[in-house]
Amino acid sequence: MEHILQYFLLVPFLGFVVSIFLPDKNEKLISGIAFGTVFIQFLGLVLFIGFWIFNGSEDLNLKEITLLKTDHYEFFIDFYFDKIGAVYLFVGALLTSMITTYSRYYLHREKGYLAISAGNFETLFIGWEIIGISSFLLIAFYRERYLPVKNAFKVFSIYRIGDVGLLLTMWASHHLFHENITFMKLNNYELVNEHLQSHSFIGVFIALCLACAAAAKSAQIPFSSWLPRAMEGPTPSSAIFYGSLSVHLGVFLMLRTYPFWEHQTTM
Repeated sequence: MEHILQYFLLVPFLGFVVSIFLPDKNEKLISGIAFGTVFIQFLGLVLFIGFWIFNGSEDLNLKEITLLKTDHYEFFIDFYFDKIGAVYLFVGALLTSMITTYSRYYLHREKGYLAISAGNFETLFIGWEIIGISSFLLIAFYRERYLPVKNAFKVFSIYRIGDVGLLLTMWASHHLFHENITFMKLNNYELVNEHLQSHSFIGVFIALCLACAAAAKSAQIPFSSWLPRAMEGPTPSSAIFYGSLSVHLGVFLMLRTYPFWEHQTTM
């Protein structure tokens, strides 16, 4: 069942790739592709979650691709699905489908008309960057005007602080666990507690980096200045990327790493 997870990323990605090669003036076809792929993903996700709940709601983990493997280290793309992921995927897909429908009319005849759908720490970082790049492009949607472009670069610069926090988290977790730790393994109390007891300083460092990354992505103090600047983008992009995805991604990061925080007694 876990092999189905990859298709929830593949469907909107294929829609995005197809839309790139469509003529810019063919608004009806572009909106149709965006609308179709988003709703296919949403309906497929609803069926998948229903079937998953019916079968016991067990956590699913799919190790997809090994990119680098040595005697001491393995870098791989990993997909993980649990109750937290189910809630976020469902709400994200629902809001995306609603806002995509709204965008078909709100951005009618706008220059550059296009709807973009985006979804172990390394795999999370890929999605983290997709949202960051998409946010930058959407804030600067009205690129012929000075303020949208200026504010897009300011938001992008604050996003980089969150990126550094997540990158340092990955680097430090490799030193702490001596492996590419997965979120499923973080649920292992004995494993996490054993490493934190003997390396409490690294544990505190990881915790602070996670807090910094989450605060920057969720527009918390002292990084809250980027959120009003993001309103330079079209209303649909503001609703989906800042009101529902980016601002809540920091919360998702905290929830996903909760087993680590739970046993961080040094804090």
